[in-house]
Amino acid sequence: MERLVLRLLLVIGLACLPFTFRKKHVKEWGIVFFATASVVTILAQIVVKGKKLKYTIRPLPRYFDTNILYEHLILPLFCVWFNQITYHAKLWSILGQSLLYSSLHTLFEYRLEKKTDLVKWNRWTWFHNVASIASVFIGSRGVLGLFKWLSRRYDH
Repeated sequence: MERLVLRLLLVIGLACLPFTFRKKHVKEWGIVFFATASVVTILAQIVVKGKKLKYTIRPLPRYFDTNILYEHLILPLFCVWFNQITYHAKLWSILGQSLLYSSLHTLFEYRLEKKTDLVKWNRWTWFHNVASIASVFIGSRGVLGLFKWLSRRYDH
């Protein structure tokens, strides 16, 4: 069942890519996507090596201790979608939406943790999950804000 879930997530994630990277702002979405994947890869290593959570069934287990599908496709896609939704939002709306979306994300991940062997939370709680995902959302929004600011500053 776990391998089926991973394959399904891979297919859904790959199918979403063309719709996520629409022509408008495609450079911005690419920067958010790749910056998120880079940072999350490092953070996941820290969390897994610290034995806070474990990915028991994952792609390429001989080479990676973390779930590279999640780090390089699923979470970066969620960050791009978050940035697309909050593109014109004010600070309080961005913060509120980051908590809302990270809470929904955590509910799904909590069910995966309880019903499958994909991930096991050892010294990890729903609070850690919500806080870390919300931080990634806000950090990716910061990257987008910095890129927009630099673009305005140096395009003239």
